[in-house]
Amino acid sequence: MQNPIIKNIKNIRELKNYTQEYMAVQLGLTQSGYNKIEKGKTILGHERLIKIAGILEVSTDDIIGFQSPVSGKIAIEKKSEIDEAVRLNQVYQKKIKSLEKALKNKTLEFDSIKKKK
Repeated sequence: MQNPIIKNIKNIRELKNYTQEYMAVQLGLTQSGYNKIEKGKTILGHERLIKIAGILEVSTDDIIGFQSPVSGKIAIEKKSEIDEAVRLNQVYQKKIKSLEKALKNKTLEFDSIKKKK
């Protein structure tokens, strides 16, 4: 079972679109060395956790308490899909109101013509 702190580091890193290579360079490690941290093959000491938090621009408490129902990449994709759905809904609601107004005008016009006959 993976350490939840390590999983949180990976999720936050992915949310920020940081690569393992970027993290490794910032920590003075090879990409392989950083990968071992995320795989739990290297013990994550307190000092290294502080450095990682700094690179990710979050506090160590943020890393420890981070909760994501899905992985970082999926969360970003889902948020994008939700944003697009909200935008489309707004467009459709405006179109519906416009069509309802046009229908009302045509109904009034039809009633007016009908009364003249």
